[in-house]
Amino acid sequence: MADVYLAEQESLSRFVAVKVLRPETTVRPAAVERFVQEARAAAGLVHGNIVQIHEVGCLDGIHFLVEEYVAGPSLKGWLEVRGPLDARQAVTALGNVGSALARAAQQGVVHRDIKPENLLLTRDGEVKVADFGLARVREQDLGLTQDGTTLGTPLYMSPEQAEGRDVDPRSDLYSLGATVYHLLAGRPPFSGTTGVAVAMAHVRDPLVPLESLRPDLPESLVGIVNRLLAKRADDRYATAADLLHAVESVALPSVEGSHHRASPLAWQGDLGQWAVGEAGSATAAFLRASGGRTLGDGLSPPPHARTQAIRAATTRLQMAFEDDRVVARSTRRFWSLVAVATVAAAGLGFMVSRQRQRRPEQAWRRNRG
Repeated sequence: MADVYLAEQESLSRFVAVKVLRPETTVRPAAVERFVQEARAAAGLVHGNIVQIHEVGCLDGIHFLVEEYVAGPSLKGWLEVRGPLDARQAVTALGNVGSALARAAQQGVVHRDIKPENLLLTRDGEVKVADFGLARVREQDLGLTQDGTTLGTPLYMSPEQAEGRDVDPRSDLYSLGATVYHLLAGRPPFSGTTGVAVAMAHVRDPLVPLESLRPDLPESLVGIVNRLLAKRADDRYATAADLLHAVESVALPSVEGSHHRASPLAWQGDLGQWAVGEAGSATAAFLRASGGRTLGDGLSPPPHARTQAIRAATTRLQMAFEDDRVVARSTRRFWSLVAVATVAAAGLGFMVSRQRQRRPEQAWRRNRG
């Protein structure tokens, strides 16, 4: 639907992300409404684990929104580069996202598209939920029912969403369970040859037990994921707050200095410059070039070719702007000097003229004397 640009907000000296609706999308009124709805839904959700919306508008027919810039990778990018999460990392992700969903539920907002790509990491390892583009504010008719009923990503879609039924915050909890299952198992909970087949698998197919794929995980953590993935909404946690209580009770091995340790999802390297998830081949090439080493070894993937091209173009544009400023400054300086010289010349001419007028007058006075 949109292109996203990294920009600098000069008034506050900070980076922001600017999402610009593509021209071919603006011809679809429902798509434009969803774009505006994203801003409205997220703007009212002020929370540390939710990407904040700063501004939304339309300028010369171009629809845009300005939002918080998160420098790190998505959890999908993390999975591609570093592999499945361990128990401590999964608990951190569940806690951060669960907290965000609890705030959204308080505001009557259902995200409808929780997935690894929409969970972004700060450098300190804090997870932030992005892209409320499919969110629907409950009890508010936005005229998107027909076009927006089953919108979402089939790999993480709740059964009720797949069937086009009404959804509530428990649908987001299912999607969170499917996401964490993928991040722990290295594969989504269900697969298929088409999006419809995957969606129907969520409705009908039994789940491959997570404990059979990751026997190293604590039973309490596996139990949380299994409950989140219950096909009946009534069998899941009733609220995100209930999920958070369960996450707090997960028994993890004690770690020395754990109260002062960095988040287990904190990352190193220049991933902010890498177009994470745009091409799996880029990740594979990076891992081959690094001999299998990952970000934990202080390495960072090379910038995506498109990112490099954009940066080169930006640099050229900045140089052109700087040249314009230099020329403008030189021009202003030249005309300022001309103005000063003109004023000085005029003053000198006036003084010379006055002096010439005084000489005959002085001579006449001497003759009379």
